[in-house]
Amino acid sequence: MRTVLASIFFLISMTFAAAACPSWQLGGATYSFTGNDLAQTRSFGVQAGGEYDLSGCGLGGVGRGYVRSAPDYTFNLSGMETYRLALSVNSQCDSTLLVNTADTTWAFDDDSNGNLDPRLELSSPSQIGGRIDVWVGTYNNTACPATLVVQALPNQVAPPPQGAGGCPTWNVQGAQVNVTGDQLYTPQRYGVTAMGGTDLSGCAGYNGRGYAPTAPQYSFYLSNMEQYRLDIDVEANCDTVLLVNTPTTTWYFDDDSAGNLNPALSLQGNLDGRLDVWVGTYGGSSCQATLNMETFIAAAPQPQPQPQPQPQPAGGCPTGGLQGQAVNASGSFLYSPQTYQVMAGGSTDVSGCGIPNAFGYFNTAPAYSFFLSGMDEYRLEIQVDSQCDPTLLVRTADGQWYFNDDTNGLNPEINIRGAFALNGRVDVWVGSYGGSTCPASVEMETWYN
Repeated sequence: MRTVLASIFFLISMTFAAAACPSWQLGGATYSFTGNDLAQTRSFGVQAGGEYDLSGCGLGGVGRGYVRSAPDYTFNLSGMETYRLALSVNSQCDSTLLVNTADTTWAFDDDSNGNLDPRLELSSPSQIGGRIDVWVGTYNNTACPATLVVQALPNQVAPPPQGAGGCPTWNVQGAQVNVTGDQLYTPQRYGVTAMGGTDLSGCAGYNGRGYAPTAPQYSFYLSNMEQYRLDIDVEANCDTVLLVNTPTTTWYFDDDSAGNLNPALSLQGNLDGRLDVWVGTYGGSSCQATLNMETFIAAAPQPQPQPQPQPQPAGGCPTGGLQGQAVNASGSFLYSPQTYQVMAGGSTDVSGCGIPNAFGYFNTAPAYSFFLSGMDEYRLEIQVDSQCDPTLLVRTADGQWYFNDDTNGLNPEINIRGAFALNGRVDVWVGSYGGSTCPASVEMETWYN
């Protein structure tokens, strides 16, 4: 009889353990895929919803909504080294997406797929090489049929240069989180593994000591930040350091400002766009940590410190080291065409500057530096109109160059797709074919992909 009672108690205990907040120890419907398998989109039916409110689950404030205890799906992934993983949901209700990655990091999204549906992109090898657990929930504790869409997308950025020693670089993306200044006015907490990697003292531009990985743990796509200051700090039981690259590609570092050997930073100005965060350690060890993000109404607008101008290349070639007139814009804002005035022309013949297939005369600094956000579902069309023979040069957020001359008669046009290329700083130069100058206008417009 005692054995029977013990068995009943064990089963009841297991039932209550399962009927709890989301747990990566539980498994969902399990599939195994390689990156090549997922190069073709895979769709999975699911009932969006659940009975457990994430706000009470102690997951570091990862998001808001209702999910089940066990994941809906468990994916065992391999061969993802040259891919990033895109997960999205299509539904007729306000659905949410919760993911526990291969390194047991939580990622969440609510509305990035449009139509109140979520979307996440993960690119860190440590997050997508192994077991991925996925929950499809709802924001308001409702339920509805939904489709989970999973695809491996080719990486759109080059690997870090050989010989760079694995220094942190914004050319690699972390776990993507879309969030607004209003949402961050309620403090948000994100679980993270503070880890070593590369000795920062051997890397240029960071002005700090400690160890950090090459890829950021998180890439935050920020919007509606104009009136806010952003405070970031870390809580951990080891000696952590904090490294941040802002949408203007400016580096910030801190070691102990939060006390108890933990770092903190306070940022203000030009924060719309992609902000990358590395949580490293002073001695190169690793430990579990919590990354805290919170906005505060700024007392008065403060200018954002600008990167120090790099030495100009020989001949004054166009360079991303200089910034043009700054414009903050979102994909939805540019859905209504926006026009910006510029003087076409320049003094440098770019045919000798090593920019692929480019020719004409340009200035060294861009005319405009657009800090873009919310571009995931759009392509960007850039057109120039003038009375001389203008040329168009664009450097995207991932460091790629685009050039055009005469798509519209003697006027150029460039179309660019991809969140990696468009979320962040996009520089625009308007030159001329023969070296003359004239007034011109640049039209920026987004279209749904």
